[in-house]
Amino acid sequence: MSRRQIIELLETSGYMPVETPILQPADIFLDLVGEDIRTRLFTTEDQAGTELCLRPELTIPICRHHMETGEAERPANYGYLGPAFRFRPGESGEFSQAGIESIGRDDTLAADAEVMALSASLASAGGLTDPSITLGDSAIFTAFVEGLGFAPRAIRRLRRALGSRTRVEAALADVTATADDDQPAMMAALASGDPGETRALVEELMNLARIQPVGGRTSAEIAERFIEKAARQSAAPISEAAMTCLEALIHLEVPAREAASLLTRLASVASLQLEPIIDQFTARLDAFEERSLPVSSMTFCGWSGGRLDYYTGFTFEMRGSEDRTTPPAVSGGRFDGLMERLGSSKTVPAVGAALWLDRLPEGGEA
Repeated sequence: MSRRQIIELLETSGYMPVETPILQPADIFLDLVGEDIRTRLFTTEDQAGTELCLRPELTIPICRHHMETGEAERPANYGYLGPAFRFRPGESGEFSQAGIESIGRDDTLAADAEVMALSASLASAGGLTDPSITLGDSAIFTAFVEGLGFAPRAIRRLRRALGSRTRVEAALADVTATADDDQPAMMAALASGDPGETRALVEELMNLARIQPVGGRTSAEIAERFIEKAARQSAAPISEAAMTCLEALIHLEVPAREAASLLTRLASVASLQLEPIIDQFTARLDAFEERSLPVSSMTFCGWSGGRLDYYTGFTFEMRGSEDRTTPPAVSGGRFDGLMERLGSSKTVPAVGAALWLDRLPEGGEA
């Protein structure tokens, strides 16, 4: 698949390609993804000491471009094709990525289906003609963990583990682990304080004690772990029934059309009112079928979903294999929360997808 073919497909589909700077402010990615991405970034500093990074992905740069060139809530479709830079075990840290972003559309289901269909067309042009498609839904997962009584910090930790059942299971074990009782006074103080002030205090104490970060962790990351531990100690324990319910959701892997009824039953067992979200899930599958997408071969996974805080709804991944532990060739989803995180005063509907060209059978010249 050549660069020209990709550009032509984007343009004829109404997604005009735009170029964004390769060098980006690092703090944006650290704020939106979390400090754990630091070890995967290629970073530098300017003369003023501002930390910069080579862009690890292109959705955030595209959304920054959108906000810098007009009203955030205006409808716009963007395409992109260019290099991204991120440490990937077993793969090159520099890779070409193509993608699409549809911003500001109120007809969200139609936009979701359009992005899914165009992603499939791009993947097919790259040789992925019969992909294995996994669906997830951050909104469904969030509604469950909120309804089951998890604390906000635990919810954020669990959400950031989405995309891998192993990661979600590990995060669940961590956020529900019994806190050590060796420093109850300190933990109580951390739990009761303002998170920003608490973080600064822990970092200052570490610096005063000349404690050196280990294992690639920064002082901010270590401070965050202290705060999480304090929150666990002060939070009300999660009931066994709630834990069983969430574990059932995490292990749910079923044909997409069977998911709604199973999610409804699971919500009923947990005494959660999730009908609107589940109905939205079903309506989206209908929209997919109107676009002749192969819904009958799609799989819904309860552990799948957008790892970033700004993802708000459905997500999808396409692979050339049924093995969902392999990296996807295509991934996308709805991120209605990103514009607000970037400074918009309003929530702006948005959905998009990215293709890793080096993971497609025919790769690409880009």
